[in-house]
Amino acid sequence: MSELDRRDFLKLVGVGAGAAATACAEPVEKLVPYVEQPESVTPGIAVWYASTCTECPAACGLHVRTREGRPVKLEGNPDHPINQGKLCARGQAGLGRTYLPDRYPQPMLRGAGGELEATTWADATAQLQAGLQGGSGSTVVLGGRVGPSLDGVIDAFAAATGAQRVVYEPFAYEALRSGTQAVFGVASLPIFDPGKADLIVDLGSDFLSSGLSPTENARQYADARNVKTHKSGGTRMISFGPRLNLTTSSADQWLPSRAGSESAIAFAIAQAVVEAKGSPAGADAAGIQAFVAGGNLAKAASEAGLETSELTAVVEAVLHAKNPLILPPGIASTGSNATSTAAAVMLSNALLGAVGTSVSIPPAEASAPVGLAEIKALVADMNAGKVKALLVHDSNPVYSLPAELGFVEALGKVATVVSFASSKDETAELASLVLPDHTPMESWGDRAPRPGVRSIVQPTVRPLLDTQATGDTLLEAGRALGGVMPEGSFRSVVENNWSDVDWRGALALGGVFTDAAIAPVAIQGDFSGLGMKSSSIGGNGEYTLVAFPHHFLGDGRGAALPWLQEIPEPTTKLQWNSWVEMSFATAEKFGVGFGDVVSVTTPAGRIEGSVFPRGGIRDDTIAVPIGQGHSVGFYASMEGEGEHGGWSAGPEAAAGEPGKPRGANVMAVLPAAEDESGGRVWLSTRADVAKTGRFRRLALSQWTDNQRERKLAQVASLAQVAGHGGDDHHGGHHDEPPHTFTAAYDADPDQPYRWGMVIDNDRCNGCSACVASCSIENNVPVVGEAQAIQRRDMAWIRIEKYIGDGNQKGGSARRPVPDSEKLGELDVRYIPMPCQQCGAAPCEAVCPTLATYHNKEGLNGMIYNRCAGTRYCANNCVYKVRRFNYFDYGNENFPGLLGLMLNPDVTVRQQGVMEKCSFCVQRIEGARQLAKDEDRNIRDGEVQTACQQACPTNAITFGNLRDDGSKVVAEADEPERSYHLLQELNTRSAITYLAQVTRDENEGNH
Repeated sequence: MSELDRRDFLKLVGVGAGAAATACAEPVEKLVPYVEQPESVTPGIAVWYASTCTECPAACGLHVRTREGRPVKLEGNPDHPINQGKLCARGQAGLGRTYLPDRYPQPMLRGAGGELEATTWADATAQLQAGLQGGSGSTVVLGGRVGPSLDGVIDAFAAATGAQRVVYEPFAYEALRSGTQAVFGVASLPIFDPGKADLIVDLGSDFLSSGLSPTENARQYADARNVKTHKSGGTRMISFGPRLNLTTSSADQWLPSRAGSESAIAFAIAQAVVEAKGSPAGADAAGIQAFVAGGNLAKAASEAGLETSELTAVVEAVLHAKNPLILPPGIASTGSNATSTAAAVMLSNALLGAVGTSVSIPPAEASAPVGLAEIKALVADMNAGKVKALLVHDSNPVYSLPAELGFVEALGKVATVVSFASSKDETAELASLVLPDHTPMESWGDRAPRPGVRSIVQPTVRPLLDTQATGDTLLEAGRALGGVMPEGSFRSVVENNWSDVDWRGALALGGVFTDAAIAPVAIQGDFSGLGMKSSSIGGNGEYTLVAFPHHFLGDGRGAALPWLQEIPEPTTKLQWNSWVEMSFATAEKFGVGFGDVVSVTTPAGRIEGSVFPRGGIRDDTIAVPIGQGHSVGFYASMEGEGEHGGWSAGPEAAAGEPGKPRGANVMAVLPAAEDESGGRVWLSTRADVAKTGRFRRLALSQWTDNQRERKLAQVASLAQVAGHGGDDHHGGHHDEPPHTFTAAYDADPDQPYRWGMVIDNDRCNGCSACVASCSIENNVPVVGEAQAIQRRDMAWIRIEKYIGDGNQKGGSARRPVPDSEKLGELDVRYIPMPCQQCGAAPCEAVCPTLATYHNKEGLNGMIYNRCAGTRYCANNCVYKVRRFNYFDYGNENFPGLLGLMLNPDVTVRQQGVMEKCSFCVQRIEGARQLAKDEDRNIRDGEVQTACQQACPTNAITFGNLRDDGSKVVAEADEPERSYHLLQELNTRSAITYLAQVTRDENEGNH
């Protein structure tokens, strides 16, 4: 794509956010001053704006940090009631969409040769209007969920042109919406608050990873289990599912049920709840009884592959809990009976008293996504020639719909296909006309995710390329066709929709947030067509295929962002590709191991993938992540990197392969199946597996989950936390000499600061938001799949995953595969691992150039331009947290506009230089300057590291260890849980870890 030269870039000034950036991707030869400096820009000083994240429908609030007019970092808006200042990895990485090399630089028109060719906006809009002329009733607007303002424009456009509007989301939770309507008469998605429950029964929701509001739910769940405020251990969770996922790894009990048995379990619980609680006054008792009549504990246990006593114990726990909550199946567990299953879950929640406490039922959405049945009807109309023009926005149906549906073939029968995608995707590449939208950082808009929450999307940089807001494009087209459209630009539409509030105040706050009460609902009980049926899973294969949302890539839209590709997926620690999960027994049966390529065949199609054997999956199940397999995109496909190449000029030069998918798109083997209400079914088929005889190594960031009894990730029981347990846990504050030390001493005695950190492993769920935040804040480069395979990833903080205490067996294999997971057993321990900022750092003593040193405030610093690349420091680091630039990643791996995204406060490291975590020293220096201006010391809480600021569960605390009143000192004061990593080596770590708490069945409040 074309580069921006200095002169053009300096022209980018304004849109309320101030001037655009003066930095550029190439080294600057001389300074270019502002001719007329904008009032809102002071060089070197960050300017913050409030906006809204659009990476998923949760619509978390954002604070956007800009430097000289360009956004360089996203953080959570602390005033936003949903995320309360926190932001997940997907939200953090969303900043990169503005700078991606995949972006369309201007409108594109399909030429005579069949290729998309650049055109002007005048010609493009003329083509659009020509394609819409005389097509009343034959135009369809297909797209994802958008905010109220754009909703109104699209509806007005549809009315003006006689078009049909179809709202399509791959993860639309149609069954949950329909099930909620069946129980309460309201077709909406419930709002779950796990923090208000004392017992959670998770039927495969994966609410901490791919649920309706993961960032919010992670905070609520962690707070509800805080042993400082809940001495009995707080909320407990029992999780069902055929594989160990992120949510299950945070549960207290895992019952490894057979995939597809969720419906039987839900109805067995519902039947027991109805029998125990009865029907509420005014409800149709006979109808409720008839609906749950098929529920049976013994039958459900048999279908799930569990013991009846196990399900009986779950039911007893539910009935004895004060505030139980049952979470319905998530995407991966959506089966043929999904609406009935969701209805059974919601009925149970209502009878148990969860509705109104831990569950709220908001009003129905104005523009809810349709089910697969409506998409099938659209495809039929396209095939029949009834659709003359198809306008696609905020969606990629060519990628995300089942291939069996035939959407691609039907698309070829539509005369005018228009895409509003800002970046390349599979649908846009097949369009006859591309009218690229602004990216979220360049756009006006709004979101209204729930009652009482109205969020603004505001631009923080003027459009970097020749793009136009979809709202403006539709307004112009609607007017040209003689329709009645809102007046003014799309920005005017947004402002007019907010005319009932203080506009400038809303911009500053990020929206308007009120404590809007959600009206209580009563059980309506319209269960017609619903009831207990065993899930129907098609195909004659031996294994049930579970397609699960990738934690970072979601429905596939995250694959374009390289940070999300490079951060290891939390439960498997795999990067950059798709894989086929199977149990060790299944892998042994086929004679395959890690990296061996197998084919997965269903009646719908065939894909191939490398094997990842693990203990945390049933023998009768295989699992493939959703989100990979894109055929276009610099990072999403192999366009930017060849099969054996890297992005850096080195022994293997860059060898991109445009058009070649990265991994496999699981949609190719999923049937176009519907549940009883027409919603999409994801758990729908069995598969055959066959060995291909080929091998393709996967990028695996952690080769063992065995901590070999080194007490890296420690645990403490509730009894020990209370101070009267056994002596299994050995904390850093009460171990025998020479292990006891005070980290606050490890700085210059004349300095007021010794910076340190506390990490609470009991709150960490492995989500890796900290990793994404650190990478973007500190200009940590991505290295690509080929380099990641060689263990050359550059992340300054990693999340290590261990199973139990480990053992001393094995260790001879150069690259073992994690093998400690066991089906149905839970002792998963996540531990964040940044540089420990040691007081007696072993790296410092061996550096021949004094590039790494101990500064006066106790930080282990790095002087990059003194580093000679000997790597002695990395060899001597006992925590293995130093990263070496084998190649010039900093320049080579930020193509196109990505250089504009770099944080100017942090040096971009070059080839041959070692780097590591610095406790975000640039943030410390920023706070120091403010404190100096006011002639005072830095206050507690005034500095937040990037990892701390992002963490949804507040697992990380940072501050001054010499301030006895600081939060970091208070947090570390847990003698029964606190410890330092490998402190027997006397490295004097500045990070105190708090041991994970085990909550035994005989402890607590159940």
